[in-house]
Amino acid sequence: MNVLESKQGYNHKITPGRNILMSGPQRRTRKAGREATTGVHTFQMDKSFGQNLLKNPLIVNNIVEKANIKPTDVVLEIGPGTGNLTIKLLEQAKKVIAVEVDPRMVGELQKRVQETPLASKLQLIVGDVLKVDLPYFDICVANIPYQISSPLTFKLLSHKPIFKHA
Repeated sequence: MNVLESKQGYNHKITPGRNILMSGPQRRTRKAGREATTGVHTFQMDKSFGQNLLKNPLIVNNIVEKANIKPTDVVLEIGPGTGNLTIKLLEQAKKVIAVEVDPRMVGELQKRVQETPLASKLQLIVGDVLKVDLPYFDICVANIPYQISSPLTFKLLSHKPIFKHA
């Protein structure tokens, strides 16, 4: 059994094909779904979050290119997961604000950027994007589950100040 611990004090006991027991500020048990490998750890994807990791570098590069990010832009990334897209966004933008609901993913993303020059450009918000207050941003990039696409679109359309594009 593997145990992951994030900087927020969450402990994650992981057994393939079993429930994931989370202890810490938000203790709960969830059904394990698909398995994800982050390079260091393997853990189960949570179907209730609609999680899918973006792994294909061609797609990642295409998303970043289409976002037309300038070095002065603040990018809001919704659902960064383990950071495959986040790293590329950080290389282009002035700052990336990443909103992630799963603390396990936040821990993995923190590990990827810590002690790199990109770390100072990343702001992480742990929470449900539909429930948290969004700070100022210029561009929104998202890898979201289908079930929140409409509510998120309406939230973004009502966000002030108005951003450049999503």
